[in-house]
Amino acid sequence: MPRDTDSDRPKKSWRDIDKQKDRSLHRKEDKPAFNPKSQQRADSASKVYKAKLDGFFEGGKAPDHVRAQLKELEDASPEGKERVASLAAIKSATAAADVEKAVAAYVARWELPPDYEILGQALLVSDEGLLGGAMDAIGVELAARHAPRRTQVLETRLRRIITLGDDPSLKKKAEELLKALRLYA
Repeated sequence: MPRDTDSDRPKKSWRDIDKQKDRSLHRKEDKPAFNPKSQQRADSASKVYKAKLDGFFEGGKAPDHVRAQLKELEDASPEGKERVASLAAIKSATAAADVEKAVAAYVARWELPPDYEILGQALLVSDEGLLGGAMDAIGVELAARHAPRRTQVLETRLRRIITLGDDPSLKKKAEELLKALRLYA
């Protein structure tokens, strides 16, 4: 039987050669990624999810706890504006003395909010009372399964308390929080 010469059959392109390497010969090309029923369920679930998101952003359909937090942020009264300004001062403070002053001024009038960014800043203070309050608030948030966005920042600040802190109860509390944070890392 004579051999096929190169001139008898067409040359394969590099694309065709790569396709052959990437898949098995037994695989059908027209096979869908999902079966039709699971694809239909996924499509309907994403439509429901998108409808809920649209409803949330159009207003009025947010869960009660989210509406309460948004109402606190949108408080247009003079006290509300002062509260928002105090929160901004905490977030923008960079020096340790500025952070401590801003957190102390905020806590003198209001309770620490359930915001990991603010609570992370509060972990920088040297006042043990403020530090304990911030760690308690973080513990409440973690117990409620509210995941922090930046766990590394919180871990670093908790490790700082463990290594440099004087109060053994604060060290123990920081160690417990660090263990709880590892679930979200």
